Amino acid sequence: MMFPLLMICALAFACLGVEKGPLPLVAEVHASSVVYHGNRNSHVFHQPGCRYFNCKNCVVVFSSLKQAIEAGFRPCKICKP
Repeated sequence: MMFPLLMICALAFACLGVEKGPLPLVAEVHASSVVYHGNRNSHVFHQPGCRYFNCKNCVVVFSSLKQAIEAGFRPCKICKP
């Protein structure tokens, strides 16, 4: 009796357009949600966990490395984002 149930499930997924494929890696998921803080005076940006991430001048927020670099900021030499 299990076979018909599997067939029904397979057909249901096919009709819904659900595709099998590799799951995203944990690092990829987290990388897309990382927020970087940029220092408005030094134009250096930091990643979470850096000792300078929450400095008083780190008030510029970026959602990607590319965004920070395009804004004229450079990566921190300590945390190396």
